[in-house]
Amino acid sequence: MSSRRTRTVLLAAGGVIVASAGVRWFFADSSQPLARDPKQILGRVWFDHLPKSRSEDVTIAIWLGGGIGLYDKGSAWRSTIDIFEFERRKDVLDMTFLHDKKAATTKFDIKECHDKPPFDVCVTFDDAPAGPRTLYGFAYDDEMDRAVPWSRDILQAEKSRASLARSHDGS
Repeated sequence: MSSRRTRTVLLAAGGVIVASAGVRWFFADSSQPLARDPKQILGRVWFDHLPKSRSEDVTIAIWLGGGIGLYDKGSAWRSTIDIFEFERRKDVLDMTFLHDKKAATTKFDIKECHDKPPFDVCVTFDDAPAGPRTLYGFAYDDEMDRAVPWSRDILQAEKSRASLARSHDGS
């Protein structure tokens, strides 16, 4: 009887474990970003560090979905912008900077990282095209909004600047 009871308890425990795993799988958040998806480079504000104020110098990089990107170095009040065209081939970027026609090709890796809180995602370049080798970002927009309240303003301003490049005349 004891072995029968033990077997019943073990079967019940196994059933609970399987059911628990099934429930966790069923309710898992499929919208969670994949840490290694190269598409994550697009539409995200990437920082070299978290600015403490709008007057602190920071390097920001953005790759927009339309093949235009930019590096912005400086503060919210004074900065230098370098706009480029790019083509992304999985985890490789081919970039051409519009001002001087300088071309750069680099491989990159996006991963979850926590070495510079509050950032939780980072991109590392094999050969940094125009800035630091590693840039940091946020997996979700609301995380970025909490950490850098003016980040949406930055993204909107940079999108406006990049739209000028879409209509450039090649000179």
